[in-house]
Amino acid sequence: MLWAYNAEHLNVLEAYVSAHLRERGHNMTSMTMLERLPKWAKDAKHRDEVFRAISRLRASMA
Repeated sequence: MLWAYNAEHLNVLEAYVSAHLRERGHNMTSMTMLERLPKWAKDAKHRDEVFRAISRLRASMA
């Protein structure tokens, strides 16, 4: 299951999933929303599936 609060949230998810290098900023002591995503959503082998889900969510927002 994949969901987003709004279009901006969906854009952030898409940018994170599409990034080839995900770096943490310095002074980050707690986990961010994106770091709490399930492992399957962050795995490269599921990237196409996640992008399809994002596309479906975008279409349902229109």
